[in-house]
Amino acid sequence: MAVNIKSPRVDELIAQLRQLTGRGATEIVREALEAELQRQRRLQRIERLRQELPALQQQACARARPFAADSLYDSDGLPG
Repeated sequence: MAVNIKSPRVDELIAQLRQLTGRGATEIVREALEAELQRQRRLQRIERLRQELPALQQQACARARPFAADSLYDSDGLPG
C-alpha cells in the first residue's frame, strides 16, 4: 500500500529530521511507525494487566498461608 501524505507540517518535520540525522524520509517514517506500534502494544499490555490484576490478587490471597514471624528463626535465633 502506497502512502501519500499531503501535510505541509509532516513534510517540514521529515525535512528537519533528514537534515539532523542524514536518514531518508522512508527510514524516518518507518522508525516512527515502528516506535508508535511498540508504544501501542505496550499500552494494550498494560491495560490487559490492569484488568487482570484484581483476579490475580484474589488468587494470591486465596492461596496465601498464615504466617507467623517467630517461625523464621529457631530457638538459637538462627534462620529456620
